[in-house]
Amino acid sequence: MNDPSRSADPLSRQDARAVLGVTGGKGDTAPLLRTLGEHGVGLSFMAALTVLAVVDNFQTQAFGVLAPEVAASFGMNAGSLSGIVAAQGVAAGVAPFAVAALLRRYPHRVRLAVGTGFAWSLTTLFTGSVVGPVSLAGLMVLNGASTGTVALLHPPLLMDAYPPAARMRVMSLYSASSPLAGILAPLVIAGLVSWLGMDWRAVFATLGAVSLVACLYALRLREPELGRWDVAELRARSGTAAEAPAQEHLPGFWGTVRRVLRVPSVRRICVGFTAMGALAVPYGVVVSTLLEQDYGLTPGQRGLFTSAGAAVSIVALAAFGGRAEAAYRAGPARFMALSGGTLGAAAAAFGLSAVAPNLWVMLTLLALGQALLAVIGPCLFIGALSVVRPADRAHAMAALGLIIALGGLIGAGLLALSTAALDLRGGLLLLLVPAVAGAWFVATIHKTLMGDLDALIDHAIGETE
Repeated sequence: MNDPSRSADPLSRQDARAVLGVTGGKGDTAPLLRTLGEHGVGLSFMAALTVLAVVDNFQTQAFGVLAPEVAASFGMNAGSLSGIVAAQGVAAGVAPFAVAALLRRYPHRVRLAVGTGFAWSLTTLFTGSVVGPVSLAGLMVLNGASTGTVALLHPPLLMDAYPPAARMRVMSLYSASSPLAGILAPLVIAGLVSWLGMDWRAVFATLGAVSLVACLYALRLREPELGRWDVAELRARSGTAAEAPAQEHLPGFWGTVRRVLRVPSVRRICVGFTAMGALAVPYGVVVSTLLEQDYGLTPGQRGLFTSAGAAVSIVALAAFGGRAEAAYRAGPARFMALSGGTLGAAAAAFGLSAVAPNLWVMLTLLALGQALLAVIGPCLFIGALSVVRPADRAHAMAALGLIIALGGLIGAGLLALSTAALDLRGGLLLLLVPAVAGAWFVATIHKTLMGDLDALIDHAIGETE
């Protein structure tokens, strides 16, 4: 018996893959604004999320610049301060699981994103009032718990707000929020410290107040349709839209997390995120301390370098987005080879900076490594979320956030070992070990990514549960 709900002309596998953004084409991508215009969307949604992400980075950026002053005021060494930052990362990795579970009963992602924006603004504001390492660690953990919702909510929201033909570029532009904060926050810090004579406590209070004002811009956001551009589009084209509610039953929170982690590409991407966490978490503390100890740079000078490095990252993201989108459209092999090679190049730049003969060579290599590390993030997010069901993407981000946090703990542990046995330069060299392993795993994701895309297609059109 024929099913009237199904299309008389079944959707071919090639056309279904094209809906998800894999067309096999090798030419240049159409301009972003033209692509968005053809789909009836604009950049305002991404811009509002970018504002939230920028102010979310204020506290982390402030710690990167002012780490020596904070440590000195409490009699802490670089390893201990890095441990507190890593604890914040663990909180940022664990709290999203609670938020993902909450989304099952309260599916209002935009409201949660805006509300937590105000929460982390307040924690930044009150960081200037801490009285010792314990209260500092406690507030950092609270800040991590609130900021963890950024990674949980923002990428899935962007996946639902923008079509596959523009996602890589949109995600790259959104990812510029972190280096943009890396420009704004250090420049503000340099001005507050050098021109107004503020200490680190007053700097945190000022950044928190600015963050509260900036969060008002995101109050106009509206919730996008879940899976609008991928699963919903596949169902509409194949004539199976009426079957969608029955197929979107979730097996339970932990069951959903296990289902996400059973996807082969996601497991490989987890290794890549572990390597990123191992490099990124200790990076700010190591670099700031090295520049202060070895070259005597002041907080203002360190802030200027951080801003310059962030500017390089923004340029890299803008230039890399179109190339990565073309690679994804061509197929998984090219896309993941580009991603793995970029992560490996970032590791090499950081490693060479540890043996740089002078300050300028070191600064150049550090800026290059930071820029390369910035561009790999959007690639891994797109790779992971593209093969996960839309209803599962918050759970996927919760799991990936925890993976990044665990990578941060690995990096902090390697840093602590190096400072005890060697020095901070030795720490940068030790961090190459997880980075190289992660680069290799990312480059091999092409073995599984197309199969996982096909599995998502089968789920969408009702061929699998």
